[in-house]
This record gives sequence, C-alpha cells and structure tokens, in this order.
Amino acid sequence: MVTEISLDTICGHTTKIIATKEGKKTHVHIKTTCEKLRNWGTKFDFEMSDLMGGQDTILSKKSAENPITPTCLVPATVMNACWLENGMISKNLAREKGKMQIIFDKLE
Repeated sequence: MVTEISLDTICGHTTKIIATKEGKKTHVHIKTTCEKLRNWGTKFDFEMSDLMGGQDTILSKKSAENPITPTCLVPATVMNACWLENGMISKNLAREKGKMQIIFDKLE
C-alpha cells in the first residue's frame, strides 16, 4: 500500500510525502521545493520505534542535524503518513475527512 499527502503552506513551498510500508519498515520519500527539507535527504526508513516519538527518532535526528522552522508542518505530516501506513490512523477516516486545515480566524 502507499500513502501520499501533499502540503501547500504559508511559506510558499510545496511538499509531497510518500510513505510505503514494507515489512517492519516504512519507507518515506519527501518531494519538496524547500531547500532546508531537502538537506534532510529525500528518502529514509522509519522503524516502529520512530513512530512513537522522542529524542532518538529519525525525525528528531534530522531536525537536529538540519534545523527547520518550528512552525513547519512537514514533520507532523510525515508522522501522519507513517501512522496511516501502519494502521495507527484509519485510512477510511482520512479519506472521509479529505484534508486538515489551519484556519487564521482573526489577524489584526
């Protein structure tokens, strides 16, 4: 199976996360216009321990080596893609929802 999630964010960059589960690993491919994210590398593998969060995860290590802005939505999107691929979030629910949004309700 495969999970693809696209981002079009306020920074002006576009990113597509592609996650594919194979055995005990989840392969992640990031296609992005953001140079900072490309510095992470575009392909890497997640182990189950990486899906639980913490300081020793692949995302934590990549963020420490090549910092990105704390408001970047890509790390959370990578986790959502991996969780979907591993059955930790329902793909039916995601299909039904269709998209998640950040809504700027009031800016003065």
